[in-house]
Amino acid sequence: MKDIQIPSSGKSGNEALKIEKNLVLVGANGAGKSRLGSKLEQINTPTKRISAQRYLQLNEVVQKQDYETASSQLKGSYKNQESIQPQNDYPQVLISLFAEESKRNEDVINTINTKGQITKAETPTSTKEKVIEVWNLIFPYRSLKLEKDKVRADDFSGTQMSDGEKVGLYLISQILLAEKNCIFIIDEPELHLHKALMVRLWNKLEEHRNDCTFIYITHDLDFAVSKPSSKLIWIQSFKNNLWDWKEIDPNEVVPENLFLEMLGSRKPILFVEGNKGSLDIQIYQAYYENFTVIPCGSCEKVIEAVKGLKTHNHLHDKKVYGLMDKDFRIDEQLAALKEAGVFSITLNEVENLFLVPEIVEMVCTHLSKTDKKDEIIAEIKKIYAANKEKVVFAASKNRMHRHLGEKFGAVKSTEDYDNFKNAIFSELDALATVILPEHDAEITEILKAYPHKGLVNEIQGKIEFSKNGYKNLVLSFLSSDKRQSLIEILKLYLPEITQ
Repeated sequence: MKDIQIPSSGKSGNEALKIEKNLVLVGANGAGKSRLGSKLEQINTPTKRISAQRYLQLNEVVQKQDYETASSQLKGSYKNQESIQPQNDYPQVLISLFAEESKRNEDVINTINTKGQITKAETPTSTKEKVIEVWNLIFPYRSLKLEKDKVRADDFSGTQMSDGEKVGLYLISQILLAEKNCIFIIDEPELHLHKALMVRLWNKLEEHRNDCTFIYITHDLDFAVSKPSSKLIWIQSFKNNLWDWKEIDPNEVVPENLFLEMLGSRKPILFVEGNKGSLDIQIYQAYYENFTVIPCGSCEKVIEAVKGLKTHNHLHDKKVYGLMDKDFRIDEQLAALKEAGVFSITLNEVENLFLVPEIVEMVCTHLSKTDKKDEIIAEIKKIYAANKEKVVFAASKNRMHRHLGEKFGAVKSTEDYDNFKNAIFSELDALATVILPEHDAEITEILKAYPHKGLVNEIQGKIEFSKNGYKNLVLSFLSSDKRQSLIEILKLYLPEITQ
């Protein structure tokens, strides 16, 4: 827990906010966000502010510089600069990265000269090596090479990287090079980054720098509602050198008036089942890029959010929809929900998207392990067959629980209650009858019926992936030349949101 100084809302002076991990500041254009970032840099220490205005020019050949000089110049560059002044420190970031490793190598040689030897376990990991490690998790389709004073991606110059890749290398390097216990102030953390990887990148950097505090400043509601945060602050206005701001519970759906101010009529809203920052939500954000995708948690919360904003449509002009897992619902229930603007995917749950045969084939082809596709599909069928009886029970219980809740919730009188009692048993008999596909059915049919949130992690060992490695690779395709092919596959399983 760290105390962060922030200007008081609507009055002069500062106050302390206790931040466990990170803080997201969200506000419309013109609300004074960047000025607030500059102010936070001035009244807190130690800080590192990364401006939204930054040059992405890098040189393939990195100049040599001793560690002390490189570190000092990077630390002092653009300290307390004007919020509108662009940062042009990319070359110095890379110089510092190479200089830090050279210093590490010198220290290792000195240790060997003193002790006579040093084990691999005793050799500290350089920041450059850590940068490559994070890069490989976020951009697994592109090999980063930082060697012989050169920056290369695959077999071409680093100068030819995309803007997203350049900013990725810049941000990873800046964060990992910073001093201990630093307070990072990142203006527009989503800039140049694809939706499929922006939250994943920042989550990974927070994991690597758990000694630091991250303050994100954004007007992108997609980032604000999808990034897991300890605190969420809505910056409402800036006038007479004073900011008006309000703390919002980050675990609740962002208030309607924030939607209105932030989005106007630019994008319709899509409430989805799932949690902030989850890998599954990132698929929705990439696929439904013309919507503001807001994770709500449970399916009940999705229905509640859609119903709430639709009921008060006289207060706004936004189109509002919902999307959730099929989750054992019968056709009549799905049709009624769709009529109310709440859609469902064709599979039982969103996690199963990662295991449809077309995506399995894409992954195996990318890894040059095409022979593994049939083995993976056979393993899914084997796991399904072993658990089929449990699935039937879970489906029956789930359907009855949901049906009883809906029907009993509609009871408003004694007559309603009598009708409920008379009809319920025959209805429950029908709901309890669950017919599932055989274990040797087409894999897509099994995935339409099978709920198993840990299935991907069980399967990925077949192609030697560790935790979330398989999902991260699939998500990386969305920001690569495989994007359109993956989108075409997702079209087979995700609904078109229209009404």
